[in-house]
Amino acid sequence: MTTKPHEPLARMSSGQTSKSTYTQGHSASVVASHTSRTVDNSASFLLPHLKPHYKIVDLGCGPGTITRGFCSFVPQGSVTGIDSADSVIEQARSQAPQTEYPNLNFRVGDITQRLPCDDNSVDVVYTHMTLLHVPSPVQVVEEARRVLKPGGMLAMREADHAEWEPSTPALDKYNNLLFEAARSTGAQGAGAGRRLHVWALQAGFERSKMSIGGGATVYTAPDESKWWADVHVGRLEGEVGKMWLENKLVDSQKDVDDMKAALRTWKESDNAWYGGLQGEVICWK
Repeated sequence: MTTKPHEPLARMSSGQTSKSTYTQGHSASVVASHTSRTVDNSASFLLPHLKPHYKIVDLGCGPGTITRGFCSFVPQGSVTGIDSADSVIEQARSQAPQTEYPNLNFRVGDITQRLPCDDNSVDVVYTHMTLLHVPSPVQVVEEARRVLKPGGMLAMREADHAEWEPSTPALDKYNNLLFEAARSTGAQGAGAGRRLHVWALQAGFERSKMSIGGGATVYTAPDESKWWADVHVGRLEGEVGKMWLENKLVDSQKDVDDMKAALRTWKESDNAWYGGLQGEVICWK
């Protein structure tokens, strides 16, 4: 992938603020859940379509666990991960030394702006759990379409909705607020997975050149549920809880404490079960 001087990547120094509307922050607990994502559990719908020479761009790549997983599928090609957060890009780079991943690079940038790619220059654009946080997802999809080669693929995987069992009012409130926080910025939040093909149509892709499906993420007792609950307790104890209080999505610290208590109770249940549905769409240009 080449970057020309007249097509700059929107970069940020450590002291600058991204235009990103990501509402979950980048605390250790948030990044922990992101690092559990791999090409096998998050991009299996795309893998059969990859060819060794492909150039892949991963939008909103986070700590890069999925991104670097693509490398072995395109040994004669290249993989580029883009994310708006300096800290997670630094982490991604630290976990992917060039000696081990010579065809991989990471860049800091705002994917809601012009991508650092020539027209018709990329074989695959991939994005995962990113568009639901973006107020103008069609704009991102349009930009992905611009950089794709004729016949290139845009692969999108986005959350749609989630369920926790056994549930309680406090746990239901937490579940709803995860998506409400995104909606408060003008983003889609819940229901993004079922709208991917609609956004693609609005961006100029043809319905006859789409594959529309879905996947699911499930965590059950005893070990998976404990890990998953601890991840979310950590969010409430960190940036997420703070942002919800500051933005008045919750009334008081007691609301936050009640949700943490509900998560801790849930993780100890022998019947603990979490299921999240994702939409999975591939569009060919």
